[in-house]
Amino acid sequence: MRRILSFAVLAALYFPGGCTTSKNAVRCLSRWIKDCNPLTKELVPTGYMPYNHRYLTMKQYKIITKHLGDPYED
Repeated sequence: MRRILSFAVLAALYFPGGCTTSKNAVRCLSRWIKDCNPLTKELVPTGYMPYNHRYLTMKQYKIITKHLGDPYED
């Protein structure tokens, strides 16, 4: 079974208080991903598109957390 995660939910986990709205959290996470070249290069072959990322596959989620860290860890 393939799980799909909301990009906005993941962004809110990375920016729980730093970004006031869900939209701002999405922008902040998108910027982090864009600024990390190794992460971007690993995500693109999975079908990730920088301007169309409403949902993530589990594989994409794992790649993001590998590069940016687990949002559940303090």
